Amino acid sequence: MMKALRLAKIIELVEKNEVYTQEDLLKLLAQEGFQTTQATISRDIKELNLVKTLTAEGKYQYTTTRKKQT
Repeated sequence: MMKALRLAKIIELVEKNEVYTQEDLLKLLAQEGFQTTQATISRDIKELNLVKTLTAEGKYQYTTTRKKQT
């Protein structure tokens, strides 16, 4: 159950924030009350099929493969 909540929160965070690194994601999750490890985040990213895309500023950030909510 905790994993499902964490995965849903990761999707929400990636869609609403600029997440450039796994460390960024760890910090955002911690702010939301999710204490986890970088290794877990790495597995979650693979499971969720998150990809890094190039921004207009030339940085890579995590994005979901589904449409962004506006």
